[in-house]
Amino acid sequence: MTHLPMSDSQTLETAFDPRKRWMGYALATSLMLHLLAVVFMFAAGGAVRSMPAVSGILVENVTFAPAIGPAKPAEPLPAPAPPEAAPPPEVSPDAKPDQTAPAAPAAATEKVSEGMKELMATPLGLGMTHGYISSLAEGRSLREDIRGYYFELVEKINREWWKRAEGLKEPIRRDGIIELYLRPDGSVITLRIYQGTGSREADQVLLDVIKSVSPLPPLPAGFDQKMFLAPLKIKAPSSLFRITG
Repeated sequence: MTHLPMSDSQTLETAFDPRKRWMGYALATSLMLHLLAVVFMFAAGGAVRSMPAVSGILVENVTFAPAIGPAKPAEPLPAPAPPEAAPPPEVSPDAKPDQTAPAAPAAATEKVSEGMKELMATPLGLGMTHGYISSLAEGRSLREDIRGYYFELVEKINREWWKRAEGLKEPIRRDGIIELYLRPDGSVITLRIYQGTGSREADQVLLDVIKSVSPLPPLPAGFDQKMFLAPLKIKAPSSLFRITG
């Protein structure tokens, strides 16, 4: 092989080529980085070996909470069972029905009914049912003998009134006043309704009753007037016993 001789200038350029110098720097730097990496790994390995070992956790020993799903609607409560009917009391076949128990209430009711009938037949009962005629102001301004005559007159008219009042279709609704003028012999001079009872039927029956009992008894012998004014008051029946038309 033949070597070609180099010139001096060519030899200097190759020995001091700047590119070769930078390549050396790069190689040295790479070597240093590798050394640092090895040192770091050994240091880290020692630290890892110095950490205490952690025991493993078995998955099958861990209890997981149940999954939360959508709420289910509450089921309706069952209807309460109907109460059992109490068994009927045992009745002996030889026992006879007690027929004496209702007798007492029935007897009491019958007695009350009889008592009411008796009461309604009295002047008090008739007055409560049909109303009654009374003297005006109780005859306080009259002499004793004239007052007695006045009350007998009222009683006689009442007896006839109660007989006819039972047939009234329209009841007396309020108190009424009748003006009655008599002669000393008891005959009627004037008769009129001064204050009506609220029932035309009752007013007419009142006039008819007084006419039917005329002539009335003569006045006492001591009466020295030409006529006697006998005002009469008809009391309306009690609202509890009033006849409805």
